[in-house]
Amino acid sequence: MKKVNTFILLIIIILFSCKENKSTNKVENLTNIDNKTDTIIMTKNSDSRINSESYITERLPEWLLKSNLIKGLTINNTYKIENRLNPLYLVEDFNGDGNLDVVIPIFEKSTNKKGFAIIHGKTFEVFVLGAGKLFKNALGDDQDYIDIWSINRERENEPGIEEETGNGKDGILILENPSIGIAKSELGGGLIYWNGNEYAYFHQTC
Repeated sequence: MKKVNTFILLIIIILFSCKENKSTNKVENLTNIDNKTDTIIMTKNSDSRINSESYITERLPEWLLKSNLIKGLTINNTYKIENRLNPLYLVEDFNGDGNLDVVIPIFEKSTNKKGFAIIHGKTFEVFVLGAGKLFKNALGDDQDYIDIWSINRERENEPGIEEETGNGKDGILILENPSIGIAKSELGGGLIYWNGNEYAYFHQTC
């Protein structure tokens, strides 16, 4: 009888141990999945995949790729496209000629200074803003601080800070075409717009 009780007790211990192992495995598996997900989310901007040639070219407008301006993510042998902002690029008719244009984040290969390339549709003319190159009223030649951007379609825009570019009453900026809003989160920024001859910056907030 004692042997039977011992045998039953041994079976119970084994079953309990198996159940505990299965439970532990489930927790470990879930942890691994969570870690993978967190890694993808937390390191998205530094993930080499999103700056790979295949990842970026798959997402660029087809008309831009057919222009042959971009070769291996390089523009004019000097600048390289970088996937550092969300979305990757913005499309609008920024100069008002009736054709869609595209603006893409770039950096100067020799200095790693950040900026933007605006490429006009139809003519494929390239305007480099920053990336080692100053443009009208710009705060500098490196736009590395920019972490927010969007298309601005407002005609009347808030006055700038100590700027002479406002062309409306009380210093407001009146625009006939869409512009590009750029900013540093929690600090502020302004607008990049076409003034009829070139792209200029209108600083609005600090």
